[in-house]
Amino acid sequence: MAEGGRQTSPCESCRMYQQEISLLRDKIYALETERGLNDTLPVEPGKKTEKTDTCNLKLNDTITFPKLNRQLGARPKQRQHARKNAPEIKLTNRFSPLSEDVYKKQKMSEKNKEHEVKTKMERKTVPSVKARDTLLLGDGAISNINNEIMTTITYPSATVSDIIDVLNKEIKNNPGINKLVLHVGAVDTRNGESEVLKEKFNKLFERLDCLDKDAIQIFISGPIPNIDGRINKFSRLFQLNTWLSKVCKSRGLTFIENFNLFWKRDDLFKGNGPHLSRGGVRRLTENLLHALQNPWRPEQQERAERSMRR
Repeated sequence: MAEGGRQTSPCESCRMYQQEISLLRDKIYALETERGLNDTLPVEPGKKTEKTDTCNLKLNDTITFPKLNRQLGARPKQRQHARKNAPEIKLTNRFSPLSEDVYKKQKMSEKNKEHEVKTKMERKTVPSVKARDTLLLGDGAISNINNEIMTTITYPSATVSDIIDVLNKEIKNNPGINKLVLHVGAVDTRNGESEVLKEKFNKLFERLDCLDKDAIQIFISGPIPNIDGRINKFSRLFQLNTWLSKVCKSRGLTFIENFNLFWKRDDLFKGNGPHLSRGGVRRLTENLLHALQNPWRPEQQERAERSMRR
């Protein structure tokens, strides 16, 4: 190695390096003493280190370093305690607590609401006796009548004899009724036997005489005219309507006139009949309800007959 134009031997260069190393150790020791780290390296200031032959170090040799002090690094900041003179925050509730009386009133209101809901459900599901005090019994002409005050029982294509057979049974099955409405007879006119039909009606009237008329008021609903243009059928229905009105008057029964309401009213039938349209069912229901509240009087029957003759 050349220095100032003079070559130095390897031993001299090692001596120079050792001097530099000793100076560095003194500086390191001074720094460690200032910071309290004098235990990291076993070097004292002004003390000469023993000479070591650095040229004899090999790659397989291990070098151990002293353990560093665990106090190295920044210390965590401690939380500052609350100030002693800090003002206290008062917590208040602007709502007053529920008293026992208010709590009881709320409980009572909840119970009342539950009771109201139960009563409403019972009113919807269970009809009162007054709402079903009328029994409407007859043939298929009344099959679509559905009203709150009437219980409708129909027997399609039923004759007068069929109604006689089921009369007592249906009255027993519907206790509490005070009004009975019978609508029958149109099917029997197809046979063309007017006298036989009158005898059947007389048997029906005899059966009705056995009922307690003070407890049950009886109504006879008259036939509905045909609109199919068959004159013989129309004539038989009109004769039956006239005969029934007179017999009911003599027997003290209430007759419901339907013939003049549906005569020449094609809009109240489905096609050429005999089934009623929705408007026809509504018209028949209104007429029955009106008759139940305002029984038929003889002068009304005479007025209806005069209008039919015209």
